[in-house]
Amino acid sequence: TFSSREGQPVQHIHPAPESWPLAIEDLSALEPSAREATAARRISEEAHRPFDLEHGPLLRTALLKLGEQEHVLLLCMHHIIADGWSVDVLVREVAEVHSALLENRSAALPELPVQYADYAAWQRRVLKDST
Repeated sequence: TFSSREGQPVQHIHPAPESWPLAIEDLSALEPSAREATAARRISEEAHRPFDLEHGPLLRTALLKLGEQEHVLLLCMHHIIADGWSVDVLVREVAEVHSALLENRSAALPELPVQYADYAAWQRRVLKDST
């Protein structure tokens, strides 16, 4: 989360939760056109719902069940916590975990060489030194 200290934003890194709430909405009983419209509406609602930067969470999730084998996973996050490169990594890793679960194997995820907060601190130093 982010608060303000003396007019400057301050990042607060919280411990990882033991579990993450995943709301599941079963739309499978709806007619196909209503199911698609409802899913599109839910996606739009989530995308337009504001975030509370100070209290969080800055990531919201939901699973829309469209059919027995068809689902939509909503991952809605504030742009302050992820850039395009990070989202690309997240999508690849979620796809790998999903595949691993389907194949009953361990996910092959690379070890992180650096934490984001360390990278951000390095980037601030580089930008400060270049001015």
